[in-house]
Amino acid sequence: MIVEKKQKRFLPYLGLGIILFYFFHWLAKLYGLAPQTDTLTDPFGLGKIEWMLDNFTQYPWIDLQFTSASLFAGIFGFFLALFLYMRITDTGVYRYGEEHGSARFATAQELSSFRDSEANNNKIFTQNAQMGLLNKRLPYKRQLNKNTVVIGGPGSGKTFTFVKPNALQTVASKIFTDTKGLLIHETGQSFINQGYKLKVFDLISLTNSDSFNVFRYMKKETDIDRVAEAIVTATKKSDQQGEDFWQQAQMLLMRALIGYIYFDSQLSGYEASLPQVVDLIRNLKRDHPDVESPVEMMFEQLEIDLPSNYACKQWKLFNKNFDGQTRTSVFAIVASTFSVFDHEDVRKLVEKDTMQIENWNIEKTVVFINIPENNTAYQFLSALLFSTIFEVTISTADQIIKGIHPYAKELLHLQVEGDEFANVGKIPNFAQVLSTVRSREISVDIIIQALPQLEDLYGKAQARAIINNCDSLLYLGGADEDTLKYLSFRAGSQTINDQNFSESRGRNGSNSKQHSKIKRELMDPHEVATIDIDEALLFISKQNVFRDQKANVNQHPRVAELANSPYDATWYRYKRYMSDIDEWKEQVGEENVIYATLSDLDEVPLVT
Repeated sequence: MIVEKKQKRFLPYLGLGIILFYFFHWLAKLYGLAPQTDTLTDPFGLGKIEWMLDNFTQYPWIDLQFTSASLFAGIFGFFLALFLYMRITDTGVYRYGEEHGSARFATAQELSSFRDSEANNNKIFTQNAQMGLLNKRLPYKRQLNKNTVVIGGPGSGKTFTFVKPNALQTVASKIFTDTKGLLIHETGQSFINQGYKLKVFDLISLTNSDSFNVFRYMKKETDIDRVAEAIVTATKKSDQQGEDFWQQAQMLLMRALIGYIYFDSQLSGYEASLPQVVDLIRNLKRDHPDVESPVEMMFEQLEIDLPSNYACKQWKLFNKNFDGQTRTSVFAIVASTFSVFDHEDVRKLVEKDTMQIENWNIEKTVVFINIPENNTAYQFLSALLFSTIFEVTISTADQIIKGIHPYAKELLHLQVEGDEFANVGKIPNFAQVLSTVRSREISVDIIIQALPQLEDLYGKAQARAIINNCDSLLYLGGADEDTLKYLSFRAGSQTINDQNFSESRGRNGSNSKQHSKIKRELMDPHEVATIDIDEALLFISKQNVFRDQKANVNQHPRVAELANSPYDATWYRYKRYMSDIDEWKEQVGEENVIYATLSDLDEVPLVT
């Protein structure tokens, strides 16, 4: 509690001085009227004072006739009032019991105001802490962004205590990242039961997956820059100054190649896709120094068909600034990035599009993005997918908010559950995205093992910006030193009472006891590291840290809809066709297939 001692006001003391001036003058006059006493028997004049007490009522209260003695007495009374005013006063600010810090643990009652009255509308943090996803249903003071950083080392229960409990909350569309590919099987049936549309993008098996074609979501010329930036950013190896040169070189070439496919597909009427960029890369270099390469001739033709287009401008800029060995090196870097499309399964994954991202915050949809744990070759695809997701869903949200969407009137909350988020790859401008999605009913849960994972991926400054754009942080356990120190700092300091005893022995022995107040962290790093296995720490913006039992998916009312093994009736199985041929083969029974040679076909009569 803050207590502030303010400077005293002068006017009341001036009034007191005037009163004391007259009162002391009046007493002096009364003292002068008292009979003289014998100085031997009454050396202190107490007899005069006794007479004054017996006869003060007989003396008039109003007496403005001053004598030298009464005047000096009055002045003494006036200066007594001034002394009371001018005496040393404490005008400081005090926080009793909080001198060195006021941190404490929050209570469940204090955090209950963040909860939506409708249980299904809440994000589940711990057993006693939940937060409503829909700000319009919460008091203004509780309308925080719903972005959350979840920190938990291996075995801390991130999936069991956070991901799965929130998967059973069905107020929003959801996007899950999964490094094992199991979550769709374990939770898929529960989403089907709730009427969700289900999408899966599988970068682990590269089969049995929906397909994602980024060109399907490129609506304007500036989208060329967005796609190129997403690919280059996700494949950047370091933040060293020399690395930036190669990054800019890649950007120029990437914009030119992607731009060519973008414009030429519109002119020629074919479906553009990223693997077509690989075909351009194969034909970049000249076979003979004096003979133009096929790609050079293609850009010349595009300039004729579409003068001053953006792709040709980038191509000319690249050729003007890079030649010789540098040019060859840039070709090699870009070729290395796109070489993954030499795999037929990868080509099928991105040639067509069945994701329908524009509907995710309009219709209830659940999306599972399976990402390899140890293979980073496809990180640029997952980063590109997320970059496109944010671009498209934010655009859809803005259209609905402005009332210009062709048919949608209501905006559905979209919740991203980024488990093992570091494996997604570096998403361009991610900190800025987090700062803007709140008003678009989008939230992101960044699930990591330790803070250095974010710092390694985005750099220390951007990692802190990302954390600062998350109004909630849930700690489930871990041993990383930097993480423990940060959480200890964030928990704050408290003021505690300290008691010291001292004793000296000997003939004149003595002892003493001293009390004082000292500063102490609410939780030091060791105490953060050693919370019980079933405990969690929840940090919510502008609130004290909350220590509670972890959530338990088995306590959710809909837990029976989840599966734990392939032998459970609720284990979800699905089938996605990577091409029309694959679907045809699946649908047509082998007994209905007739194998024919060309000679057999010649014998088939023509229908006229």
